[in-house]
Amino acid sequence: MQSVIELWQQAQRHEAAGAWRQARPLYESILAVEPGHVPARLRMSRLEQAADRYSPARTHVLQAAAAVRGRGGSRHIGYVTARLLDFAEEDEAAALVLAADWNDPDFIRQSPALAQHLWLARRYEEALRLLDAMERHAPAHPLLAFTRGNVLRYLGDMDGAGRQYEASLALEPGLADAHWALATHSRAQPPLARVPRLRAALERAGDATARAQLLYALFHEYDGAGETALAWAALEQGAATVRAGLGHDDAAEARRVDALLRLSVTAPGASAPASAGPRPVFVVGMPRTGTTLLDRILGNHRDVASLGERNDLAAAASQASGRFFASPLQEGAAALLEGLDAGEAGRIYLQRIARGAPTASHLLDKNPQNLFAIPLILRALPRVRIVCLRRDPMDACFSNLKELFQGGAYPYSYAQDELAAHCLRAQRWMAHWQAVAPHAVRVVDYEALVQAPAATAAALLDFLGLPAQADLDDIARNRAPVATASSSQVREGVHARAVGAWKRYADPLQPLRARLGATA
Repeated sequence: MQSVIELWQQAQRHEAAGAWRQARPLYESILAVEPGHVPARLRMSRLEQAADRYSPARTHVLQAAAAVRGRGGSRHIGYVTARLLDFAEEDEAAALVLAADWNDPDFIRQSPALAQHLWLARRYEEALRLLDAMERHAPAHPLLAFTRGNVLRYLGDMDGAGRQYEASLALEPGLADAHWALATHSRAQPPLARVPRLRAALERAGDATARAQLLYALFHEYDGAGETALAWAALEQGAATVRAGLGHDDAAEARRVDALLRLSVTAPGASAPASAGPRPVFVVGMPRTGTTLLDRILGNHRDVASLGERNDLAAAASQASGRFFASPLQEGAAALLEGLDAGEAGRIYLQRIARGAPTASHLLDKNPQNLFAIPLILRALPRVRIVCLRRDPMDACFSNLKELFQGGAYPYSYAQDELAAHCLRAQRWMAHWQAVAPHAVRVVDYEALVQAPAATAAALLDFLGLPAQADLDDIARNRAPVATASSSQVREGVHARAVGAWKRYADPLQPLRARLGATA
C-alpha cells in the first residue's frame, strides 16, 4: 500500500500534467487514511470547483479549517484562510487567524498574508493588533507596512495611511501595490514629486499587473498636477495593458443581459422567506457613480447599518443552487437563476447579513456588482428596497476608465467603445426595473445627490420605510470604515467637484462621446 507521501507526490505529478481525473482518486485515498490532510482538502476543493460543484468544494474548505484548528499548527493556515475568503467565509477566516498561536514560527512566516486576510475580512482592529504583535516577532516587511496603510486608510487615518505606504516603499521601492495605493490616496507635495521613482519602478516592473498599477499611479500623479497630456498617455497605456489580459466580450454581455431581462420576478420563489427581521437595502450602480457616498449618507440614519461591499448575495445563490455563482453576467447565469429556489437563497442571504448588525431595522448592502442581480434580488427578498445610482454617462464612463479595478472586476472599463455600450446597457437596465417594480426599485441621479444631498436623502426615506431624520448628509460624522475605491475621497464630505470631470479630457474622449450619442 502506498504511503500518504507517495500518494500526494503521484497526485501532484498528475495535476502538473493536467490529468485531474487521475489526481482526484489519489487525493480521495489520502483523505480516507488521513481526513485532516489539509493540502488534500484544498486540492479537492479546487477540483470540485472545476466541476462546478459548490457545496462539496465549500465543505472541503471548512473541513480544512477544522483540521488546522484541531491540530493547533499554522503550517497551512494562510492557504486555508485565503480559500475561505473565496467562499465569502470572512468570519471563519478571521476566527482561524485569531485562534492561532501568534508565536508559532509558521504563523510568523505567513503573517504578511494573514494580516491582509484579516483586513479583507473587515476585521480592522484585529488586523492592527496582529500587525503590532508582528513588530515584536518579525523583521520589518513591506507587505506588513502596506497592509497597515490599507487598514488605517479604511479607518479614516489618512496621514497614518500615507506614512505606512511610504514605509512599505522604503523597504521595497518597486512595490507596485503601494505606489498605486499612495497615488490614489493623496496628492504629492510638491506636485509630481513621486514621478521619478514611479518611472524607475516602471522600468523594473516584471509583469503586466505591476506595470498596470504603476501606469495608473502615473496617471493620478500627472492628473493631480494638471498635466493632462502626460496623464492621458499613462492612462491609455495602462488601460491597454489591463484590457489585453481580460478578453472582455461585449456581444456576450449584451446577450446575457437580454436573458436576465426575460426572467420572471412575479413570484419570490418556491418557498419565500418570512417577512420578519431587518429589511435588506441594496445600493447598486456602475462603480464610481456615488454608491459609496449614498451608503455613507444612509448609514448616518439611526436605524440603518451598512455592511459595505460584501459578497453575501453571490454566496447565497451559490449555496442554494449548489453551483458557483460569481456574477449575474457570467455565462449561463440566467439559466442558473431560472432554476434557483429563490426563497432558499433569500433565507441564506438574510441569515448571513444578520450576523453583521442584528439590532438594525435596515441592513444596507452596497456591492455595485449586484446591479445586474436585480431579478434575483426581487425574487428572493420580497421586502427588499433597491436604490440604483445613475450618473451623467460621460462622467460615469470616465470615472470607470480612470479606475484600476482589482481582481479582473468590471472588465468592460478599459476600452471606450465597451465602456459606452455597458453604460447605456446599465442605464436602460435600471430604468426597466424601476418601471417593472416601482415599489422596490428607485433610480437616483448622482448629480442630485451631490448638489442637494439633504433633499435627495429625505426623499428616499419614505421609499425605504425609514422615519425622517435630519443631517444625514453630514457624512463627516460617519466614522464607519470605508472599504471601497472611494475610501479616501469620501472622507472629504459631499461635494460636486467631480461633475463634468471628463471635460478635462474632452479631446481624447471623443470616441466615447460619439458612442454614447445623444445621451451624452
